[in-house]
Amino acid sequence: MTPKLFGLAEKTETGDPDPTRVHIWGMQLPDRAIMYWREDHRNQFAVFDTAANAESRFGTLFNLTLLWV
Repeated sequence: MTPKLFGLAEKTETGDPDPTRVHIWGMQLPDRAIMYWREDHRNQFAVFDTAANAESRFGTLFNLTLLWV
């Protein structure tokens, strides 16, 4: 099984994800989505049921949108 990579990126003026401004990276597995980012010089991660659920949580907090890689 190959994970499907995604990012949570800033939105362009048209509302599309900007691939040059990804803040959080992740991978979608069959049974969960795992996200990774750095904050205050520390590695952070979070686990969600799906990438869409991750976007729902973090996208709202930081005005980011889902970008499939």
